[in-house]
Amino acid sequence: MALRKGVFSDYAINCRRHATQTSAIQPSRPKSSPPNGKSATSAATQTQTHKKNSSQSPTMLAAAPPLLSPPRRLAVAAKPLRCHAPTQNPPASATAAAAAHRGLLLRGAGSPVVKRAAPGGGGGWLLWYNSGARVALSTSPDGIRWGPPVEPDPIAPSSDWWAFDTAAVLPSDALLFSSGVCWLYYSGSTDHRFRESSSTADDVPVLPGLAISQDGRHWARIEGDHHTGALLGVDDDDGEDPRRGGGWETRCVAAPKVVLHAEGDMRMYYHSFDEMSQRHAIGLARSKDGVRWRKSGKVFEGGKAGSFDECGVRQGHVVRDRAAGRYVMVYEGVDADGRVSIGMAVSEDGLKGWRRSSELPVLRPSDEDEEWDGVGVGSPCLVQMDGAYDWRLYYMGVGRDGEAAIGMAYSEGAGLHKFEKCDAVLM
Repeated sequence: MALRKGVFSDYAINCRRHATQTSAIQPSRPKSSPPNGKSATSAATQTQTHKKNSSQSPTMLAAAPPLLSPPRRLAVAAKPLRCHAPTQNPPASATAAAAAHRGLLLRGAGSPVVKRAAPGGGGGWLLWYNSGARVALSTSPDGIRWGPPVEPDPIAPSSDWWAFDTAAVLPSDALLFSSGVCWLYYSGSTDHRFRESSSTADDVPVLPGLAISQDGRHWARIEGDHHTGALLGVDDDDGEDPRRGGGWETRCVAAPKVVLHAEGDMRMYYHSFDEMSQRHAIGLARSKDGVRWRKSGKVFEGGKAGSFDECGVRQGHVVRDRAAGRYVMVYEGVDADGRVSIGMAVSEDGLKGWRRSSELPVLRPSDEDEEWDGVGVGSPCLVQMDGAYDWRLYYMGVGRDGEAAIGMAYSEGAGLHKFEKCDAVLM
C-alpha cells in the first residue's frame, strides 16, 4: 500500500517566523568537483568541522552516569507546575481555554530532544529543537517552563558545498557524558523542503550527522565515513546481507536515535522509506565509538491492516528502562488516512523481537482540529523520571493552521499504555 503523506507530513512549519533568516547556501556537489575550481569557504557559524579521529571517544566518557552541567539558565517563572489535572474549579471559559492548550509547552518549534542534565533533575533540563533550518537550545529548571533560546544557535546548516547538511538540520538525540561533553546526533539534508516536512517526505534526501560540544553552546561537527561527511549513507551495505548493496533504504537514513548499551556497544535507531513495501520502517546500526557505524538491518515495521500504524513507522526513540532492564521505543505510526499518532513497543535486548505494548497508540491527536495538536502528533522523545510520574513523553504537535509546537504528556500507571497531557502552560 502506498504511503499517504497526509497533512502532518506536509505542514508548512511556521517556526520559520521565529528563526533568524539565513543567507543562501550553495547546493551540495560531489567532493571531486568544487565550484569554479576553488575550495569551499568555511562555515560562517561557530560550528567547525573536525575529522572523525577526534580524541574524545565514548568508550572513555561512558564510565560514569551523565552529569553535564547545563548552559547558564535563563530566568523562568519559579511557580511550581503540576503534571496532573487541577483540583480547583476555575471558570468555564478558563476551563475551555486550558483544555484546548493542554500539554502545550513551546510554540513555533518541533523535533524535541529533551535531557535532564543530571539524574534526579537537580541539574536542570535541556531542550534542543528545530527553529526553521537550524537547531536551537532552551533550558528549564523543571522540564516544563522553558526559557528563550540560548545564543548562539547550536547548529546551523553547513556552508561546505560538498556536505550532506547544507539546507537544513534537525536535532535527533543527545548523549551527555560525565566529562561535561555533549554529543548531538542530528539529521541533515541538501533539500530545503526538509525543514518543512520533518524528514517524512519520501523523496527528500536525509542523512545522519554528529556534533560535539563541551559547554552545550559551541559545537564542532565530526566528519563521518560517508563522502558527504555523514555517519551513514543510503548506499552503505546492510550488515545482515551485504549482497543487497544499499540494503532496504531508499533516499534517507533519518532521525538517528542513539543508545549507549555498554562500553564499546552503541546502537543507532533510524528510519527510512522501503520502496518494496512502500512505507517507512525503522532500522538499526551499531558502533564501537559512536562515529563509525555498520547497519544491522530492519528491526521494526508497520502494523497489520486497519491498525494505527499500518502505513509505516518512523522517528523511533529508544530508551533503556532502568527499572525493568528492557528497551522501550516510542515512534510515529501512520494510518491509512495519513493521520499520525504515537505508538510504543518493547524489546528485551533492543535488537530484535520488538513487540507493540498495545494495539492502540499511547497518544493521539486532539479530538478537535482547532486545538494546537489536532492534526497530528509525532517526533516523540521519552524521558524516564524518578517520582510518582514514571515517564514523560515530549512530542511535536501540529494544528490546523500548520504551526508546529512542542508538548508533553505523562504516563498513567506502570503499564505505559496511556499518556495524559500535562496542565496548560501556554494560553
